[in-house]
Amino acid sequence: MKTIFSIVLFVIFLLGVYFNEYLIWIDDFSYSIVSLFISDTMTTIMKFITFFADPIWCILFSVLVIIFWKKIRKAFLINLILVFMLNYILKLIFSRTRPIDINIITETGYSFPSGHAMISLAIYGFLAYLLWESDYKYKKIGVSLLVLLIVLIGISRIYLGVHYTSDVIAGFIVSLGYLLLFIDFIYPKIKDK
Repeated sequence: MKTIFSIVLFVIFLLGVYFNEYLIWIDDFSYSIVSLFISDTMTTIMKFITFFADPIWCILFSVLVIIFWKKIRKAFLINLILVFMLNYILKLIFSRTRPIDINIITETGYSFPSGHAMISLAIYGFLAYLLWESDYKYKKIGVSLLVLLIVLIGISRIYLGVHYTSDVIAGFIVSLGYLLLFIDFIYPKIKDK
């Protein structure tokens, strides 16, 4: 049921992007708020935050997981590969161009849905799920920090002007639906005992 809800929300956003009428106000309004905070210091902070869903970091992080958290390495890698592939396919299907008049940094490729939003929710959301299911004493703090990181990565993409807000929201929605499917159906079959 949760996955169906995510898919329905994603379809609504797809229609909004396709017709570009009832979502444009979200993009314009949210960017007008975010742009109030543009400064050299904030730009440095946002570049740092956005790096935590960058492909280079994801590869490095995967290596660290493989070395230090062997129990989940197979599931982690499969999750990462699947979400990368899903994002790549969706970007090719929708082929939405990136913002060109508001970008602080330059990115290539298509805009919709946001890869950083999808990847951050799939990776850090999966880690949050594992942490929540564990006996770790401070798991609520850990999960809260992971959720905060996911949200900040999404905001960083809007701030840096490389995504519309609707790209980021759609990325989160489709990634949430994907992650729920992964946790319910794929992870139980591939997790190491």
